[in-house]
Amino acid sequence: MNADPNTPTPTSLGWSPWLRLFRLPNLLTVPGDPLAGFLLASGGRLDRSMLIPMLAMMGASVCLYLFGLVHNDIVDLETDRAERPDRPLPSGQITMAQAKIAAFVMALLGIGLASIMGWGTLGVASLLALVICSYNSCKSIYTMGLCRALSLHLGVTASVISKPVDFVTGDTATIALVAIFAYTVAFSAVAKNEMAAEKPMGLKRWMPFVALLVTLPCILLTLGQTEGAAPTVAPTVFVILMCMVLMWSWMLGGMLYSLQPVTKTVAGHIRNLLLVQACLCVAAGDGDTGLFPALFLFALWILFPRLAKRFYSS
Repeated sequence: MNADPNTPTPTSLGWSPWLRLFRLPNLLTVPGDPLAGFLLASGGRLDRSMLIPMLAMMGASVCLYLFGLVHNDIVDLETDRAERPDRPLPSGQITMAQAKIAAFVMALLGIGLASIMGWGTLGVASLLALVICSYNSCKSIYTMGLCRALSLHLGVTASVISKPVDFVTGDTATIALVAIFAYTVAFSAVAKNEMAAEKPMGLKRWMPFVALLVTLPCILLTLGQTEGAAPTVAPTVFVILMCMVLMWSWMLGGMLYSLQPVTKTVAGHIRNLLLVQACLCVAAGDGDTGLFPALFLFALWILFPRLAKRFYSS
């Protein structure tokens, strides 16, 4: 039987299937985890010698995230054929062989970039890769939260190797790890029902808001604890960003949850990660070093919905 000439082939669609497979909007939220972790552990003190390690950890996190996305679609191929037949793998726009090669290359690049800082970051990256594989197999919301927390911890570890962490910034980094873990677990619980025939209206939809309401104010309490620190606008900026984060997560659990599909609500929470990361960058130390990374993450927050209109983000 001859193939239908109107059926798209992997070579006729260019990069579009790959950008859909990689969930392009979600990628915007990945480098912010190790970036925030690095800045928190360094107390916001950066010099040129620390830029390469920081950028390497951001690149490693992105590569391992790409590995996880491709591996997830490989594992879920049969499910996607039934529930999401238009995805690149079940539709044949990307072959299984191509996906396996891409997953292998991304894993290799991610672990290779992480190894630049030695055994510590190599160990965290390797553990992250294992946890990613575990999530793709069992789909535990706690494993998903651990993936995000390990990504942030990758930046913390690289920063500690570069320069020992002090008590105050170490305390803030620990709370940040809890915040990222709890928020990711909470909106992953909401995502469990994104393909349900009827939209659940229980308390679970408020869990992301509660997770942030508990953790972000704790980070605010750690700001300004360094003796002799110069006045800074960081606490004020943190409060503004925190209010934006809490307002957005509250709307996603309330009015917006009732008006839109669960998939869009989950995408909104993923987008909100960018503002959470911006908060963490601002909280790094008592100086204003974190303001520029926060501004960059805020720009990505604005860009996210424009990409989400075209590419799958849940």
